[in-house]
Amino acid sequence: MPTARLTLMSLLLVACAVDGAASSGTVPANPEAGTRAQRLSQAHTWGYQLTGYGDARLRAVGGSAFDLVVIDAVDDDGVAWTSAQLRAAAARPGRARLLAGYLSIGAAEDYRPYWQARWTSAPPAWLLQEDPDWPGSYAVAYWMPEWQTLMLRQLDQVIEAGFDGVYLDLVDAYETTPERPTARADMVTWVCRIAAHARQRDPHFLIIPQNAAELIRDPGYAPCVDALGSEETFVYAMNRPTEAARQQALLADYALWKADGKPVFAVDYADIPALVSQTYARARAAGVVPYVTVREADVLTPGR
Repeated sequence: MPTARLTLMSLLLVACAVDGAASSGTVPANPEAGTRAQRLSQAHTWGYQLTGYGDARLRAVGGSAFDLVVIDAVDDDGVAWTSAQLRAAAARPGRARLLAGYLSIGAAEDYRPYWQARWTSAPPAWLLQEDPDWPGSYAVAYWMPEWQTLMLRQLDQVIEAGFDGVYLDLVDAYETTPERPTARADMVTWVCRIAAHARQRDPHFLIIPQNAAELIRDPGYAPCVDALGSEETFVYAMNRPTEAARQQALLADYALWKADGKPVFAVDYADIPALVSQTYARARAAGVVPYVTVREADVLTPGR
């Protein structure tokens, strides 16, 4: 990213809004020299595992060669990782790998530590319908202050544990709320609020949204995020090649991310060896960092 732009952005710091207060506008990208953002831009491999840690905990992460690994913010029992566990998982000869904690900001999950049993019979105003494809996952009115306050508390736990950044899922939730004209703008504001909150506590903290690649076209969004994670560029879960039109549209958006100095981390879902090899090759040819795994994301699949 050009130095002049970084200098300008450094003047635009937005104070964190907490305890349900509204926050909007842009926030700066991470400062320039020697930051995690630079290390992120130099990453050539990545992977993620969201469950299935078992008794080995993060041993697979620590034994991997990945430059970046996304893991759930808690273990299989819902217990937050300790700083010592994360340091051990990040350690490797030379430069430590980056670790990003997973946080779903566009859906609530009834297996999370924050879930309250009474919500099943008396749901809060922000809790909407259950996703039929993912039992236990519920749509949320992500623009409501009560939901945002709850998620900012979860974000604080990710920061305090010692993660390098956060991996935001369900950023594309605005696509399922056509009845709300401001849904897209609400999501931009929400992601930027997360960024402001995090960077007030840790100026180098990474913000990596998953999907909704087209939001990079919003000039207010780009300063809030450091990279893109994007699903199913070349292969749908599982082993179903995507359409050429989808690939072209996504690659056009990826070009904008890369032009802004923000790497793109693509994840596709396949386990047929020939298709896996082909997907890695196509992703690298497109200039994105590839990872191919299973839909359940319950193992850290070896990279290539």
